[in-house]
Amino acid sequence: MRDVVRTIVVGLVVLVVTPVVLVLSDPGPGAQPRATSGASFTLAALRRDGIVIPFASHDGARWVNPWPAPGRRQDIPISVKDSPGDWWLRERRASTWTAWPMRGESRVIHVKSPVNFTAECQPHVGLQTDYSSVEPPVPPEIQPYPKDGLATAGDVLIEPVDILEAQSADWKTVAGAVAARVTEAETTLMAGARFDPPFTEPQRAKSAFTLEILFRSPGPRPGTTQLYFEGVKRYPRFRARFPSELLTYSVGYVVLDPQAPPKVLATVTLSDNKREGLVYTMVLGSFRLDGKLFWAVQRSAWGYERFEILEIADPEVKTIFTTQGGTCR
Repeated sequence: MRDVVRTIVVGLVVLVVTPVVLVLSDPGPGAQPRATSGASFTLAALRRDGIVIPFASHDGARWVNPWPAPGRRQDIPISVKDSPGDWWLRERRASTWTAWPMRGESRVIHVKSPVNFTAECQPHVGLQTDYSSVEPPVPPEIQPYPKDGLATAGDVLIEPVDILEAQSADWKTVAGAVAARVTEAETTLMAGARFDPPFTEPQRAKSAFTLEILFRSPGPRPGTTQLYFEGVKRYPRFRARFPSELLTYSVGYVVLDPQAPPKVLATVTLSDNKREGLVYTMVLGSFRLDGKLFWAVQRSAWGYERFEILEIADPEVKTIFTTQGGTCR
């Protein structure tokens, strides 16, 4: 099935006349931009077991990551104060952090000690804290290990990112706006694939596009809403050469503005039910710096994970910083 995995990026503006698309009808928490964060801070992934993994620091002018990279087992110091200075932004060892879970209120957490752990198949070093998750525990061997949100040190204010339910108005709006464009993109992808399309475009148009995840935060401009989605269309098995289910996987961004039609940027990929090579995104939190909106996200696929800082601009989203989180490759 590898030779049918192809990707296309499409952009569109969709005019939807039903009023449920208006952000005013379902604004969610934090619909208005909050204060811009300070210039110097560190972001860390907050694992469900209370380990925090620093992955990006802003030093007032640029993004850096002094924290040790995965891949080599570290000699672990007894305490934060005994840790190497070059692990830290400006050698400022942080034993007190703020946890910003995706579900629940922010809280101060304290580091117990540095600790070794496994990220995918690689040794990595983190900070064991006294954070206690409200989510159910999971086996430690699960990879990528579940993240509850962000932990921060320094002057940064994290804005809420909602994980929406299927009953929300925005869920219906996004699914409807993306569905027709996915069908169109399938035609282009299948025309370039090394097999004849198993279904006609009218047949594929009847196949439902199903959202699997939808994140929402305040948008880049006052009054707007920024969403990230992942979803699929499924087709039954066809032909002896392709015994697996055919899958159309689409991810992308939607900007809702009560004064304009929704804006959608989607990436569409053909795959199968093994989903090999597909990348999944978790939005860990959002923040503002110098008047701009940013998201901190985890990207993951079979055998690896990474963390990225995205600048959420209109009409595009730009990756401005990347840190490897671990790999089995």
